[in-house]
Amino acid sequence: MKDDLAERVLANVMAWEGPQLAQFAPMLQALAHHKYDEYEGYRPGVKFLESLGLWLAQMEPDERASAVDFVLSQLVFVSRGELDHAIETVYPDIIKPLLLERTSKESAIAPHRIRLLTSSALFRELQRKTLILGLSDGARLDRLRRFSPELSHEQFYLVPELAVGSAKGMAQKLEEALQKLNLEGPALFRQLLLVDDFTGSGATLLRQNDDRSWTGKLWKAHNEIERLKGEVIANDAQVCVITYVASQIAQENLAHRLKQANLDWRLLTVQRLSNELRVLNGPMVELCRKYFDPVLIDEHLRVGGERPDLGFAGVALPLVLYHNTPNDSISLLWADSSDRSDSLLRRHALFPRRERHQSQRP
Repeated sequence: MKDDLAERVLANVMAWEGPQLAQFAPMLQALAHHKYDEYEGYRPGVKFLESLGLWLAQMEPDERASAVDFVLSQLVFVSRGELDHAIETVYPDIIKPLLLERTSKESAIAPHRIRLLTSSALFRELQRKTLILGLSDGARLDRLRRFSPELSHEQFYLVPELAVGSAKGMAQKLEEALQKLNLEGPALFRQLLLVDDFTGSGATLLRQNDDRSWTGKLWKAHNEIERLKGEVIANDAQVCVITYVASQIAQENLAHRLKQANLDWRLLTVQRLSNELRVLNGPMVELCRKYFDPVLIDEHLRVGGERPDLGFAGVALPLVLYHNTPNDSISLLWADSSDRSDSLLRRHALFPRRERHQSQRP
């Protein structure tokens, strides 16, 4: 859609006169060009301004100004460049300090003596005995590997589940590397990093079932780590969970659940989303409740019998990631039923979400 046509559509939907159009249209155009058109969930021929027009048109005229104000003042959109920047900081700001901290504790070298620590055999050993495991394809280990030049590509594995042949191969590669580096010690990984791109509630990573048993990506990783101890993972291996983006509520939930599950793991995040960002009051709350299509509720969204109007488990984030909108965000952003043949409402989302699990695609 051309810019002038987009402006005419918005002017028609919003009933904007000349001064209002001059005030709001340039801001929306700039957001579209610089960020929102990048969203990968849009169909061919549909970008942000087209989606915005459809989104606003389904609302009552007196509700649309509040929706536009939300887009301009509260919406948080993480672009590809911003996520890449977050990944770029992981090694220098998280991984290396972890290794320096452990080296200091095990060598009695003062933590401020960075040059002495990094030149020590223990640091170089820990550096090579670090294993990075992706918890999902969102971990983007190809990018993390590229931004971690001090690590070998042999230290990155796309999933926590290591096949027997893969585990043996990694142990052999580690032994060969230690020999080349003139480092001693068994060929076992001592530092494990579990990486994911985003967590909004923490439930996907770790939660309890009704029978009080544990499940989630971290619990599966825990079982795999225990299985591999002595084979490719050392008994004294330390585990750290790293997320590129996480909500404050997810951090709090995970810290509590890790303690309950007796997992002495660290939890670190590059970019934390404060609870102050959550959309818990104001006109958008009522709009979410009014325009949510119940046909979208399935076993993956139902929590405690509540509708996910304000997102999964009521997390109520105003967040969009360039590759998908998390269902932890308020439903008006992602809950799209416009293509559902079983829907009577046919709701349009501003940033339609691509679901991993669908009842129509078991």
